[in-house]
Amino acid sequence: MGLGTLVMAQSAAFQFENSARKKMQASTVQDATPMVNPTQYQNHVLPKATNDVEPIDLFSSLNVYTLLVQEQTCITYNDDIDAIMFTARGNTNDIGTGNDIATTVSVDGGATFAKGVSAGPNGGNNRYPSGAIYNPAGNTDPANAYKVMLAPITGGSGWLGNNFATNNWDNTALYNEFRTASSSGDMLIRGGFDVDANGICHVAGVEYTTTFSWAKGYIFKGVFDGTAGGFTYTDADMDVPFHFSSGAYDARTSANMAFSPDGSVGYAMFIGGDARAATDDLTGYQPIIYKTTDMGATWSLMSILDLKNNPVLVGSGPLPGGLWERIWPLRRTQNTAEEIFKPWFAETDIVVDHNGNLHIMALCQGTYSDYPDSLGYTYTYEKGTLFEIYNENQSDEWIVRYIDTLETRDVAAEDSGYGAGSDAVGWDMRLQASRSADGKAVFAIWTDTDSEFFSEEVNLYPDVRGWGHLVDGGLFTDVKDFTNQGATYGENYFMFVSPTAIKHSDDLWEIPISKSDIRTTNDPGQPVYHDYLKGITFERNEFIYGVGIEQMDFVNSVTAYPNPVSEALSIEVNLNKASNLNIEMTNLLGQRVYALNANGVAGKNIYTLDVNNMKSGIYFYNISANGQKTTHKVVVK
Repeated sequence: MGLGTLVMAQSAAFQFENSARKKMQASTVQDATPMVNPTQYQNHVLPKATNDVEPIDLFSSLNVYTLLVQEQTCITYNDDIDAIMFTARGNTNDIGTGNDIATTVSVDGGATFAKGVSAGPNGGNNRYPSGAIYNPAGNTDPANAYKVMLAPITGGSGWLGNNFATNNWDNTALYNEFRTASSSGDMLIRGGFDVDANGICHVAGVEYTTTFSWAKGYIFKGVFDGTAGGFTYTDADMDVPFHFSSGAYDARTSANMAFSPDGSVGYAMFIGGDARAATDDLTGYQPIIYKTTDMGATWSLMSILDLKNNPVLVGSGPLPGGLWERIWPLRRTQNTAEEIFKPWFAETDIVVDHNGNLHIMALCQGTYSDYPDSLGYTYTYEKGTLFEIYNENQSDEWIVRYIDTLETRDVAAEDSGYGAGSDAVGWDMRLQASRSADGKAVFAIWTDTDSEFFSEEVNLYPDVRGWGHLVDGGLFTDVKDFTNQGATYGENYFMFVSPTAIKHSDDLWEIPISKSDIRTTNDPGQPVYHDYLKGITFERNEFIYGVGIEQMDFVNSVTAYPNPVSEALSIEVNLNKASNLNIEMTNLLGQRVYALNANGVAGKNIYTLDVNNMKSGIYFYNISANGQKTTHKVVVK
């Protein structure tokens, strides 16, 4: 059995695929023909119970081709008027048509919503719409606010351009602008749509050809025109230093933007191989970042991110059994004396705090190869690890913090059971970021599957998980699973997260989140049904951790193996100097299930824990040394 496990681990570590190409294809689908006889979805009998998260009906869309890319802004919150808005395509016999942009708004904390058609076709049919709320400075009445929207436009066989739309709160004063597709290529504008009270909005995009022989970044700036009753837009092309090899740019079609609460400091982020790296030391796909300190009037390119062999990204490196704790090393260096680790950013989202510092929430895997023609490749079976990467003093120096190791990996279209052939649709982990309106708390939200209950290696049954960080003081939370065994257990597909969280008090934040039901029809060409998830909250008393290994003077590394574990768990703690150690293990409810005090020596310390009597599930083990604490996750099966 041990040999079989080792062989499987080694084979998984050698398989790879062109992840960049797969991501691009997933974001360029326009629509699908309904299936004649879609496969009926077989629901699991799940141990569901009432919990704090309640699904609230929103409306339905004609099909799933309104949800596929999480860079859209489909749910948003405005703190000044305490309003939530959800945006998607409409659906005949429910709201408008599938070519319309529909919105629904709530002014009672998400208890009830009022829906309407906010923009019709403009030069073509709307796909993948985004929406945000513009509330003029000083206004407290939602009736005086505006709905601001944008959507790529299709004629059915190709992309024609993008529709920029503004409407009033009751959808009676539509203003449109239309940007045609250029001769250079397509651009599906959707990245980090941001509107502030100053009457300025921003969004980023990448113009590209299908072969990526052309790829250029763009930043769009909209200014509210009171006479026109809407936003008028200008754009600036950014010569993003994407690496170029074999006739193609190493770039992704996604981009993102975020601004500080006052709108003065902003960042635009593009993802690709960075051409500024040395030719013999190329990067994987990683952020290339621009910064503004004058509300988007001018932009400057920040220094290249140097994350090679970052100790937090690497963790403890090799594990017993042939794999690695966090990101995997370059294929050419595997099992050598000096393995090289370079991150490949599979999913990202960003927010900016009240100090003007950028927080990148990132799902990273290991770059498979740093050869010029292979930067888009990753390991097929690497699930990935979540990190927060942020700067201080708005500088080019970056701090990396570990968040979580995923239980499952992306769902490939052919494995989803949702659609067939070229119309089959898969999904990823939907990683997104949010912050409080005052910018003092930031959050990472994503989906993952309860792999122990469902016995799955891919994210077929997504639940909503989250993590929070208080900017001043640096306290952060454990990972929370909000929907496990709740009303939407295993059914939180195509989740969207508001960039702004609701602050109920100094001690309570709520994250506006939507999810969509795809399994009722189980056909990408048939309607999908959207819900608001009311009750995704963080409390101040959950922010109890304040330091990671990268900041601890005493602890050099921590490893637990095997993970998952069924009998005996070994916890290995490497200390820089002798110290008293406290090891505590808790379940998802925060209940302590194990505790140990020990005198650790400088160097390696190994402690063994019998888990035979523990229930299957996710646990956290906390290591404290000299008053400093680090937290890690382990799965008991």
